[in-house]
This record gives sequence, structure tokens and C-alpha cells, in this order.
Amino acid sequence: MLGISTVWKSGEFKDGQELMESLAGLGFREIELEYRISQDTFSGIKQFLKETKDVKIASIHNFFPIPDIHETGGADIYHFSAEDADERSLAVKYAIKTIQIAADLGARAVVLHLGRVHMDTLSLELFSLHDAGLSGSDEYISKRDEIRMLRDQKKGKTLDMMLLSMDEIQKAAERYNINIGIENRYFFEECPNFDEMGVIFEKFGGGRIGYWHDAGHAQVQENLGFVTVKDLLSVCGNFLVGFHLHDVRGYSDHHVPGIGEVDFELLKKYMKKDTVKILEIHPRETEKDLMDGVDFLKNMDFE
Repeated sequence: MLGISTVWKSGEFKDGQELMESLAGLGFREIELEYRISQDTFSGIKQFLKETKDVKIASIHNFFPIPDIHETGGADIYHFSAEDADERSLAVKYAIKTIQIAADLGARAVVLHLGRVHMDTLSLELFSLHDAGLSGSDEYISKRDEIRMLRDQKKGKTLDMMLLSMDEIQKAAERYNINIGIENRYFFEECPNFDEMGVIFEKFGGGRIGYWHDAGHAQVQENLGFVTVKDLLSVCGNFLVGFHLHDVRGYSDHHVPGIGEVDFELLKKYMKKDTVKILEIHPRETEKDLMDGVDFLKNMDFE
């Protein structure tokens, strides 16, 4: 069954019941709760779920709800890759809280971002070269290689910290019977990258730690020349927990499916009966365009 992330409407509706009604009214019966939701909004969501039995929470995007010690929240406010022990401890603490909530709501999965390597966001320079029509040029290839080398120089102990964090998260996930989906990232400097994914799944694959394939992020990374979607799925696809489904034009993502460059036929090859399938759509997209995207996916048997 196709679900949808609350991100499409969470900026518009702060009342949790209204937020859920806006999605359920379009026919969605599976919802992903995302990290922009406050405790007050969550209270309304819980009331809606008590009163409406045919809508289920399929997944929750960490950190949820906005932590009580943070004003605006976000998926990257604390890093599992952090070498700072206090920050990494907060990441684990609030992720476990999210896992507990997921179990209470009957969700199947929690989605995690793991962190980043602290370096200049040179990917923005690649975007500029891409816009100038210089993709594939010597200048572009040189800048891309520079980004790769800088990330390797700056990564420090980020992988060790991710592995340490996931060991703790794995134990919590087993205790609460929740699958964890580690999401592939948009920027190359974020964690984990392609190689780090391989190490993580070599250690944790087959347990509660799995892979969450963000279709847009993967396509952007391919478009920028870092790693192909096919290669990424060949390594991580066997551990697939769920999808964030959206489309891409160049490096612009979170468009409705069917209008861009994402190869949804390729994604289908990795889809299993229990794979969570969530539309993660930018609020700029209209209701009509969203439902056209739903029809596009249903016609491809993404149900």
C-alpha cells in the first residue's frame, strides 16, 4: 500500500487531527510521521488515531516528535556519527524515544539519518557547474574528485561512531520489535556514503538494522556522478526496509513521481511484500499533481 509523509502538509496544519484528516481525505491509509511535528501536534494525531481505525502509521522519521530540549527539531539535529560523546548520546537517546513511540503506534519502521563529515558543502559548487552545463567537463570532474578526497581526509572516526551507535540502536529495535531504515543521503558529505553503507550492513545486515532507499537522493547522487542507483541497490537492496518515493530533475528532488529521471522500474525489482512505500513530497506540489503521481505509481503496481 502506498503511504505518504506528513511533510506535504505539516507546514500548513499545526492541529494534528486536521493534518491527518487532510491526508486521509485523499485516500491514504498509511502515513509516515516526520521530524517537523511538535508534541502539541502529535497529541492531535494520537486523538485522530484513536477515533479512526482504518488509518495506520507505517513509519516514523527520527527524531520524533521535536525533542523537548530543541526548538525546531530536524532529522540532523544530533549525529550518530559525532565524535563528541554528549552529542552522540543525545542522538541515541532521542532515537530510542522515537522507536518506543513507533512501537506504541504499531508502526513497522523508523527512518534514520546518521550524520555528516564536517567539511565545506562543496556539493553546491557542483550544482553551479551543473547549471552552467559543465557536467562531465574537466573542471567538474576535478571538483568532484576534490570533494571525494576532502571527505576522506575529514571523516575521522565517523564510521566507528556510526557502528557504535547502531549497536545501541539495534538492541533497542530488537526490544521494541521495530525495523530501522538507514537512509541514503542527498549531499556527498553526509553519512553514511556508499562504502560506509557496505560496512554497516556487513556488521548488522540480517538484524533489525536495514536500508531505507530515498529514490530522489539516490538519483541526485547518480546525476552528480558519485554512485549509480543500480550500484547502490546492488549492495543495499537486500536489506531494504522501505522507500521514500519522489522524482528528480537534475539535483532538484521531492517532485511527484512520473515527471523526472527516477527509474521506478528498477526500484520495483527490489520491492518486497512488506516494503514500506512512502511518498515524500515537497509542499510546493499541488494536490492534483500529487494524485497524478499516485496514479503513476499504482499503474506500475507500487501498491
